[in-house]
Amino acid sequence: MDDSTELARLEAEVAAAEAEVLRLRGENTTLADDFRADPTEARRELLRRAASSLSAARDRADAARAVLTVFKKTGSVHGLVADKGKVTGTIALMIKPGIDREAREKLVDDALAGPLTEASSALGIVMAASPAKYTRERPGRDAEGRTVLEVAGRVEGDQLVPAISRAAKSLRN
Repeated sequence: MDDSTELARLEAEVAAAEAEVLRLRGENTTLADDFRADPTEARRELLRRAASSLSAARDRADAARAVLTVFKKTGSVHGLVADKGKVTGTIALMIKPGIDREAREKLVDDALAGPLTEASSALGIVMAASPAKYTRERPGRDAEGRTVLEVAGRVEGDQLVPAISRAAKSLRN
């Protein structure tokens, strides 16, 4: 697949994700109006579920925008971008099933150390933690069977600190 085809596909994914967010917002507005008119527990539950769906759709739209940004800057769907006090992106690694935690972290550290150091240097800062601390595993595998890890860091003072919550990290372990 050439770059223009991939770019068009990624832009279409962003547009579809943003359209889904708009559709869900419209549905949520209707549900909220219905709830205000007749506040029952059943409608409250529908409102909660709708809010959860909207949140998930926003996350998908954010992820699609991030992939598009990385592709525009690096020419690949996986990579890191340092911009506005943040480092974001993804990496894809072949991680064998049953690998122990230490070996997994070493594999991630080895693959991510260079790109993350480069990104933090571009921001004029140093990393505050090991590279594996900046990652969160996405569910499933990519088309080539690799594990995809989201990478996120933010600038605090003169350091790049992980922007992955402990709760999100504990979900994968």
